[in-house]
Amino acid sequence: MNNEFTHDEYWSKAWAQHIESYLLAPPRTGYWLASQFLTSLSVLEIAGGSCRDSRYLASQGFKAIGTDFDQKTLDYLAKRCLDSSLLMQREDAFSLSFSDKSIDLSFSNGFWVLFENDQQIYSLIHEQARITKKYLISLVHNIENTKLVSLFKELSIHAPLYDIRFFHREELLDIVNSSGIEYKSISIGKFGGPIDKLLASTIKEIKNPVQSFARKLVPHMYNFQSWKITERVVCVIEL
Repeated sequence: MNNEFTHDEYWSKAWAQHIESYLLAPPRTGYWLASQFLTSLSVLEIAGGSCRDSRYLASQGFKAIGTDFDQKTLDYLAKRCLDSSLLMQREDAFSLSFSDKSIDLSFSNGFWVLFENDQQIYSLIHEQARITKKYLISLVHNIENTKLVSLFKELSIHAPLYDIRFFHREELLDIVNSSGIEYKSISIGKFGGPIDKLLASTIKEIKNPVQSFARKLVPHMYNFQSWKITERVVCVIEL
């Protein structure tokens, strides 16, 4: 694991290098959430970085807030995305400024993968559960996708951003249960895979004619694929 992940300066530099590519990529998590939940819900994205997913949800009518702890990134996004209705603010995921049970649904995507220590994840879960009324969601990288694990290991040699933790779905369940939070139900799902190619704006340099339809179709197709080709594990906790 990269010890620099805990430093503000690291993320300021990392996002300066990668933020444009993230903004240009399809907001896949936003598509997935929009396919699963009603727009009447208030939504909070935790450690959002580019906040592309909460930005998409805001464009679809959700009462969405995007957060990150790097102020430089948030300032850049405020200037870069002037046409967005998304509310953005600086937040520490370990100590959120929101009152108890004030957000219907909160989610993080690829955030827990930055923490080797389960105790830190327990703290994140408790804080997320404190401010969340209905649904607590986390997406983490899938260790059963061995090709992806190998790719990230290779990429991490030159780009520390890829030096992350991968999770087995059973391990994720154990972590949530060991955290001690109370919940009504918990489910594990699949996210990301080869079918995401349908979400690209172009296919072989030709405008993708099914892109708009794919946004609604692809999120429902993930669960039909093998875990071996699934990119991430989705944990949905109903509180």
